Amino acid sequence: MGPLLGALSEAGAMTELFTDCTAGLVSAVRGGTDLLVIDMDAPSSGGLDTLAKIGRIASQLPVLLLSAEASKAQRMWAVEVGVLGYVTKPLDGQALARFLWKVLRG
Repeated sequence: MGPLLGALSEAGAMTELFTDCTAGLVSAVRGGTDLLVIDMDAPSSGGLDTLAKIGRIASQLPVLLLSAEASKAQRMWAVEVGVLGYVTKPLDGQALARFLWKVLRG
């Protein structure tokens, strides 16, 4: 997540890092968030409960999932619930930041 946060900050984006997935989801639902990036490998991701919450949030704002797992089932689930994308790690923070800026600017 460090390379992505650094790349977004360098591009002028305001970022906020949550080490607890539930706290990040609650903050996103409160408003003021343009994009939610979730690392599915974080110890605090919360498993299936978090996945259900992500599905509800994805209908309200763009959600990007990061994961070391490249399973077809998880990618298909991500598409079904409407997330913006599913990116496997390791990732190129600069390239991902450029993609996210394109999405946010329409």
